[in-house]
Amino acid sequence: MESRPRGRRLGTLIFLAPLAPGVEAISSADCWVGGWTPEICCSAPGAKGNPLCWDSVFTYDRCCTETEEGIQFDLRRRNFVADMVRRGATVHFDIRHVSGGRTGAVASRALSARSTVLRVPSTQVFSLKSVHAAVIDASRQNGCDAHAVLGLGLALERVNPSSVLADWIKLLPLTFANVLWFSSRQLELVQKTFFSYIVQNWFEDLDCMGRAVQQMNPNLWRGRSITKEDLRWALSVVKTRGFAFEGTRESTMLIPLADFLNHNMVASVRTATLAEDALRFVATKDVMPGDELCIDYAQASNLEFLVRYGFRVEDNPYGGRQFELGGEPMQVHCPAYILRYDSPDIIENSIIDCHRQARYLSFQQQFGELQPHEQLREDRYIYKAVEQACGQLLSMLEPPPQDMLSEYSESTESTGTEGITAVLLREIKRERVLLLRCVQAFQQRQQESDLRPVPSTLAEPLARLRNGQAQDANQAVPPSYAPASPPSEDIDVTGRTARMHAGAGAANRFLPPGDKGRVDQLLQRLQQGMSIS
Repeated sequence: MESRPRGRRLGTLIFLAPLAPGVEAISSADCWVGGWTPEICCSAPGAKGNPLCWDSVFTYDRCCTETEEGIQFDLRRRNFVADMVRRGATVHFDIRHVSGGRTGAVASRALSARSTVLRVPSTQVFSLKSVHAAVIDASRQNGCDAHAVLGLGLALERVNPSSVLADWIKLLPLTFANVLWFSSRQLELVQKTFFSYIVQNWFEDLDCMGRAVQQMNPNLWRGRSITKEDLRWALSVVKTRGFAFEGTRESTMLIPLADFLNHNMVASVRTATLAEDALRFVATKDVMPGDELCIDYAQASNLEFLVRYGFRVEDNPYGGRQFELGGEPMQVHCPAYILRYDSPDIIENSIIDCHRQARYLSFQQQFGELQPHEQLREDRYIYKAVEQACGQLLSMLEPPPQDMLSEYSESTESTGTEGITAVLLREIKRERVLLLRCVQAFQQRQQESDLRPVPSTLAEPLARLRNGQAQDANQAVPPSYAPASPPSEDIDVTGRTARMHAGAGAANRFLPPGDKGRVDQLLQRLQQGMSIS
């Protein structure tokens, strides 16, 4: 009889080691042993489910699409969709395995731009209004953040077999790969980056949830002892699958079916709009049957995606961290600054030009038309502010220890939790190089003696302002990037934690306006036109 695959312990689970050379078939007995299940491995966010599950032999495709358990799990998802439709939802997609070994939403019919992709009745979503009163009271007494309250409410729903969310909860991953599940070594790396505030805020949320549980009547938990692992799971669901509305974290809600929409920088679906009786997602362009339907979680670096979700985006052009450098009132209407790997200018000229035009307009309103030398002066102010911001972010991103770099060299193949460590190290190195390029590029711009061409038409945000067009206040920020008050952190920077700054527009989804940590205090000084040296 052929021997079972060997395994090595990863935390409390067994990580499967590769089979002997020449063994190609993967069976249920191979994939689902040692505590691994389709619920753990097949539905976590990311390109191929939970990255802790896979190596060169045990893959998402083989275990999640070719085994009986994987097929049955997929069938349960399909039945859940059908049940949602029976209860009033409109769903114009199927849940299928898509390119890259993912599970995602695939259009079931031709859709024109602005047509409905998904409509979920408000009775089928889970928001703060849905949370049990005892959870609300205990959370308030402990000063818990809105995400912690929603997570604690979800944990209570999980122990209630008659919950309206019961079938959806059964489809959720049992573990995640975000920062709440990082090893101590990985946490140490993140603590030395400008995303350290995420570690602080998320674990503060977790601690607050634990204190609130202690004050609640044990009978509410139906005889079950609630552990930190239960709370970590619930908070992870909120952080990675929640959607925020109205620019507040308090408006974050969980929307079954919407969490099947994967991330793509070229989105085919617009994030939800909120009405009194339902939440609606619409197509942004014409879609053909069989096309995957995606939303844009946020403009965020792979380092941020790793921290928030535990996955990286292939060919992701974005780096650093989004930041605002106002200076003049009209600049707040321009997009946030975000660095790019794929541009020799580091930051898109359209963003820089918007800020240039905003400064010119502010000056003109106060003093009249600018002369070319005055425009050049205003440009240099912007260039100096960006240089200082990139320099400050670079100072907050410590180089990884040399011994770790040697251990996880580029030629070393790492899987599971070790694979996440290796990717973290590579992304930190890449980010440092990009930030240094930013500093150098904007130092050079300050030395230019000639004024760069000014676009003949106003940047779109300024044109909308001039025309009196308001932003859509009811558009959702995808997965929980709502601003924190204490900052939980989330980007405006949302995720899938819409970044990733909810309510401040797509460009700001990962920025935590309420965060008074080092990053935001220093960048706030720049916004006020003050030096950070």
